[in-house]
Parts: sequence; C-alpha cells; structure tokens
Amino acid sequence: MSRINCPQCGEIDQVRSVPSVYQSQTSRYSGTSTGYSSGVAYASGVGAVPAYGRSTVHTSGVSTTLLARQVAPPPQPQLAKPGSGCEIASLFFLALVFLLFLLPPVLTSDKHELRGFLLAFGMLGGPPLVAGVVMAVRRAERGDRMRRQFEEYSAIQPSLAAAWRACYLCLRCNVAYLPDGEFGISPAPVVPVRDLHGLVAVTAAHLRDED
Repeated sequence: MSRINCPQCGEIDQVRSVPSVYQSQTSRYSGTSTGYSSGVAYASGVGAVPAYGRSTVHTSGVSTTLLARQVAPPPQPQLAKPGSGCEIASLFFLALVFLLFLLPPVLTSDKHELRGFLLAFGMLGGPPLVAGVVMAVRRAERGDRMRRQFEEYSAIQPSLAAAWRACYLCLRCNVAYLPDGEFGISPAPVVPVRDLHGLVAVTAAHLRDED
C-alpha cells in the first residue's frame, strides 16, 4: 500500500490531491449578451417616432462547487485599505467652507470681532472639524492594525500553502488527510473534508516548529 492510500478504507482509486480537486471543481466563465428594445420617442417638430436600441452586457466570473469552497487554498496576502478617506476629506472641506464663510466679515470689521468669529466657527465648523480629526486618528490606527495583520499573515502563508498542497482527499470516505510520514508526521492525520483547513493550519504550525 502506497503512502497516499486512504488511511480509512485503504484504497487509492478515489484518492485525489487537494489542488487537483480544487481545480476540477472550479471553472471560469465569460460571455457577452446583446439585447434589443423598441419604443416611441418624441422629436421636436415631428412628434412621436419609433425608436430602437441595442445594449450589450459583458459578464465574467468564477464558478465553484461546495467541495471547491471547502478545500479552497489559503488566500494570498493582500494589504487592505483602511477606508473612510472620502468621509474625512468631506468633513474637513465642510469645516473649511464655514471658515471661509465667516472670515470675511471679521476681516472687514473695524473692531475685528475675533471672539464672535471664534464662537460662530466653533458652533458651525467645530463639529465637522473635530469629527474629521477623530476619524483620521481612527483611520491611522486601523491602517496600522491592518498592516500588522498583513505582515503576520504574510509570514505564515507560505507554510499554509505548502501544507495545503501536500493534502489528499478520499472521495469515497469524504475525508482529508496527510500522507503518512509527510513532513515527518506519523501516523497520518485524518479529518472530515469540512475540517481540511484545520488540518492545514496544524500542519503549517508543525512546519514552522510552533508545536
């Protein structure tokens, strides 16, 4: 019996590597569809005239089965954006609008009513200014947290990918397993297909000497 025989039934005829199962259960599609429409339009000086139109829609995507989603590979590291940039810019712009609106009367006043200007600006421009500063601080903190998560995941993703590529499925028994002795692990761990990602995580930790 070879190393990749199913540890549960001992057979090999329904054994497939996880990458091959994922590829066979995943398909990409693309297409173009054209639609036609007709109606009535009104032209100046002419009145009602028949009108015809045509629209073309391009579609593309990836279709996956339930099994493909259960055995999907570890995702590639991607640094996400913290977001809220437009909202912060809008709040600062609103505060600037209030500032420009209130400043001319103060500059043209003989007495330079600074106290009234500060009070009015605090009531009108203060809230969006404070909200913008708070959101900017939170965005910076969120960006730092995402960067740390990206760096941490980037460090472990290669071991996750290596463990994932080494796993096999027995489609008869509906189990996932690591070949006996793979990465020095014996006996071969066997789990239900739905728990494949847990097996991958444990195996990857072993590769990183974290056990």
